[in-house]
Amino acid sequence: MKNPFSQDLCSPSQIEGIDIEELVSSVLNINQLETGILFLLFERPYSGVELSQHTQKHRSTIQKSLSNLMGKGLIIRKKQGLRRGYHYTYSSIPKERVKELMISYIDEQTNCLKERIYRGL
Repeated sequence: MKNPFSQDLCSPSQIEGIDIEELVSSVLNINQLETGILFLLFERPYSGVELSQHTQKHRSTIQKSLSNLMGKGLIIRKKQGLRRGYHYTYSSIPKERVKELMISYIDEQTNCLKERIYRGL
């Protein structure tokens, strides 16, 4: 069995080699599409239709991803009134808040690992 801690994960070369989207995906437990959507929404608000066109994914697939991201509190949906009816636009929460959430999740996982070590040794 390979030791996951056999390398210094915080060495400069290791840190620079980490893909930020993979890191966000792993820490926040979101898939590749959801991560891509989140990064798009960091730039500007999008409608579901725009996201579907931009990602070349079906609208229902985009809606599932948006629902998951909203459920995790990573994006916000705003209702936009039209002359006849309405549509929604989606935007991300501030990047700083996403960073805070990621650090919080990492701290929780670290505490769980520490607790397991203390109980197991």
